[in-house]
Amino acid sequence: MIEAESILNEFLSRILDDRYFADIQITRAYPNAIKPTVLNNPAVAVGIKSIELDDNSVNENVKAGTFSVFADVFLPFESDLTVPEAIVFRICRDVSDFNIVSINISEMKANSLAQCYIMRAVFTFNNELTFGGKNNE
Repeated sequence: MIEAESILNEFLSRILDDRYFADIQITRAYPNAIKPTVLNNPAVAVGIKSIELDDNSVNENVKAGTFSVFADVFLPFESDLTVPEAIVFRICRDVSDFNIVSINISEMKANSLAQCYIMRAVFTFNNELTFGGKNNE
């Protein structure tokens, strides 16, 4: 069971606790904007893509479903092109106990405005969710 409000915090903390990411900027995703400087190192922006929830119980209030978290990996143009895959696979390892049901990784694309490559990975998990409050309702 996972608290809905803490999904992203817990996902981020698992990544941030991994020393592999010491030289990689990890952040929450915010609306797209042009960065005033060019990236020098890889960066990862993480956000909630979707939550689908159903009441899967008989005579009980148990909410379960899937939630998807995306990780956009940004890579400077001059970088080793194998880095995004390594980052995504490391994230998979770090969050594997979340009960991953699917991972969708898009192809890496060059973005001339951001002056970097971008690859998106979407991690979909299946779990019972609570929303706090009385009786987790």
